[in-house]
Amino acid sequence: MKCIIIFVVFSLMITFSNAQESFVAPVKVDDGNGIVNPSDIKTVNSEKKFVFKVYGVSATPKGEVESHYLGNEIAVKWALVNELYLRKSNVNIGFGSTYSETLKPSILNAVYRMNTYYKKGLIRKNIGESEAKKEYAWILDCSIAICHCPNTTEFEKELTKTKEPDQIVNLFNSVVLEKN
Repeated sequence: MKCIIIFVVFSLMITFSNAQESFVAPVKVDDGNGIVNPSDIKTVNSEKKFVFKVYGVSATPKGEVESHYLGNEIAVKWALVNELYLRKSNVNIGFGSTYSETLKPSILNAVYRMNTYYKKGLIRKNIGESEAKKEYAWILDCSIAICHCPNTTEFEKELTKTKEPDQIVNLFNSVVLEKN
């Protein structure tokens, strides 16, 4: 009896494993010259532009502005980015503490990474202060402008894929801000 049950279970396993192979179709792309594996195709989005429509945004933060190593203009933008992307609220239940929620964390993480990058670059003298101010001001302006834009998912996905600060700078340089 045990042999029959084992045989039936084994035959069912073989049947279902073959059925799974027939349901999964191999993905192939035909480029006219032959069949190409899609994993061999490299996509480079260097020419891609991200266009965001910008509506009126407050240029001054509500809270206190702390000093920044790149100057007062960057300090105001830095405070505004933190105010827009970090939502803090008090928790009254249990051990009273604060709860913070991050709006669009990939954008905020990129801004934080670039802040660290420029700080280290200035210390190591890899980048000039004027160039760092110019690039970081544009990154902060973009992040302030696109905070409330609804169609940022593709841009956020590209930001999560980036590893190097140069890639983040290139990605923010591909942003086009349209004023309404």
